[in-house]
Formats: sequence, C-alpha cells, structure tokens
Amino acid sequence: MQCLAPPEEDEGAVSKADTVKAPNVSSSRESRRDRSIPETLAQGRFQLKKKVGEGSFGMVYWGIDQKTQQKVAVKLEHQKSSAVGQLGNESRLMEVFAKPTRPPGFTEIFYFGKEGNYAILVMDLLGLTLEGSIQACGGKCNYPTVAMMGEQCIQLLAYVHSKAIVHRDIKSENFMWGTGDKIHHLYVIDFGMSTRYFMKRHVSMSTGKQLTGTARYASINAMRGCTQSRRDDLEATGHMLVYALRGHLPWSGLDAPTYKDKLKKICDKKAQLPLEELCKGSPPEFMNFLKYGRELPFEARPDYDGLVAMFRNLRQKTEPPTEDWHLQWLEGKDIDPKTLVPVNTGRQAPPQPEDSTSTMGGTGTSRSGMGDSSSAKPES
Repeated sequence: MQCLAPPEEDEGAVSKADTVKAPNVSSSRESRRDRSIPETLAQGRFQLKKKVGEGSFGMVYWGIDQKTQQKVAVKLEHQKSSAVGQLGNESRLMEVFAKPTRPPGFTEIFYFGKEGNYAILVMDLLGLTLEGSIQACGGKCNYPTVAMMGEQCIQLLAYVHSKAIVHRDIKSENFMWGTGDKIHHLYVIDFGMSTRYFMKRHVSMSTGKQLTGTARYASINAMRGCTQSRRDDLEATGHMLVYALRGHLPWSGLDAPTYKDKLKKICDKKAQLPLEELCKGSPPEFMNFLKYGRELPFEARPDYDGLVAMFRNLRQKTEPPTEDWHLQWLEGKDIDPKTLVPVNTGRQAPPQPEDSTSTMGGTGTSRSGMGDSSSAKPES
C-alpha cells in the first residue's frame, strides 16, 4: 500500500496477487461505506483533505495541521478493523525510536488518540514510496540508485534492530523518500507488524508460525513458519533490492488454488532458484548481500557497517562516483545539490542489544565493524 504519499504523486501499485495475506487479515472496505469519518481531529487541530491509501488496518489521508499549516499524513483504524491495534503498536514503537533523539529516516508523530470509532495516528507527510520511485524509472532502476537504496535501508534497519525490534514487513511500499531538502533521504514506515526479538536475551526460534509480512519479499525461513529475527529483515531487503534492479521477481504471479498452496509455491521457487540466476546481470554485491542474509544464523548480529560499506564502494566505482542525490528518478529535476541535507551513510551502526556497551534502546557506536569477529561479515 502507498501509505504516506503526497496527493499529487501517482505511484505504481504492487499486484494483490503478489502481496499475499492470510485469510484472517482481509480488508474491510465494503463495511467502511457506512462508517462516519470525522472531518477534523484532535479538537480541530488536524483537518482531513483527501484519502491517499487504504489497507487491512484502515485508511490514510493527507491533511493540514491547523496549528502550523503544514501538510500531514493521517492514519485511521476502525475499531472493527481486521488489524485492530496496529496503530497503537506503531505509535508506541515510534516513541521508542525517537529516544533519546529521533534519527534520520524516522517520521515524527504529532498525535495519537481515539476519536469516535477510530484510532488516529498523525505524522509527517513524506514523498514517493520506494515502489513509486521504481515505477517512476520505468519499473526498474540502475544499480547505483539501488545501491544507494541499499545503504540507507541497512542503516535504518540497524537502528530498528538496536531497539530490539524486527520490522517483519519489509516491502517497497514501507520505505519512503523525504521531501524538500531531504528528497533523497529514505524513511522506514509501518511498524504495525513489528515485534521484539530480544528481551534480556535473544528469543528462541520456533516453527509452525503463520507468515507475517509480504510473500513477494519475505525470507524463506519466514515463509517456512520460523520465528523471524534480524536476518529475515535483511533477506527480505535483499529480495526488494533485486526487485528494484529487475523490475520483477520470478515468483511473482504464480497461480495456486489456495492461499496455503500459493505460499508453498512461492517459497519453493525462492529456495530452488540459484542466486546466480536470480541476480544475473547485476553487480555481485547484490547477490552477496542476499546470500549473506540467507546464511546468517538465527541469533547472529549482522555486520551492518560492512554491508553499508559494500554498497557505498559499489557507488564509488562509477565514473564519476555516484553522489547520494544521484538517484535515477531525480534525473532531470531542478535540484541544487548545495541546498540538500547530506545523507550520512558513513556513520557507524548503533550497538545492538547483545553488545556489552549497549543499553536497551540506547544509541552509540557499534563494535560490529569488519575487523570485529563478534559479527558475521559479508563477502566483498
């Protein structure tokens, strides 16, 4: 779903057939027809303007903050929604991510509360989704652009994981670009399916679980019913980056008589297709990243800094080196690089929960560099 896109942008949609959901997570569009949606929220502070998205949890509008006259994104979740409680979960997590200070790539929350039959979440209005930017490039992107996507995605996930949280719904609609002087900054959104993976110690792996996430991008282990950890977010990111390069994935559009059968066909295709074939024609860094995510042990701490450096080095191989604003979908736009806020992908990843120097929910420098034997390392 294109969650927080500005109303003037036309974004590409992901096929419903490729975004498989469990039968008990169905959309309730038909029953919404008779539901009264308030025109203003929070005692008149926020005014709804236009609906820009809809999903199993509810609806997304863009609106105006009457206090600042700024555009905002407003999510509404009906109390009878099939995904009731997701907005509350997302609001709590966004508070966690904002402490001690909100880092780049995370939206600001202006309001969370209940009005009538709806839970309301008001936040920054962002630009195109990553999916929208891919479609703006004709359905697939050049490798320097995708490498920049990879750098920023990994840094964002490193911060999410530092808070003992796994996202569990990595997809091209859940990353968005900023606006104005941060139009080249990537944001991660939609934490309604996120959960803790570390509570004093790493959670244990179990099996037999229903898939949480999007079948197109989900890791093989997640599709097999295993508990998800950091490795699953990375593998799903790898699938998403390959999708951005190719414009499609070989397991998209598979037909099956039932939901369960379809998941099995997608999972089998992912597991059986050689990575060399999947990544054919792309720089080896993308295959190495996906291979790294798939081979990472369940409890292992990823080498985020090494992975970011791998993609940064790939960008620097171009002539001239690709700058952080050299994104394919921005080509031809009237943008002065001097007015842009630089993307700092050179900063070290924050410590992870198992690091002796880490405090739960804290930030700082990581000991997981390429020379640290405590973290699994990517191939160069």
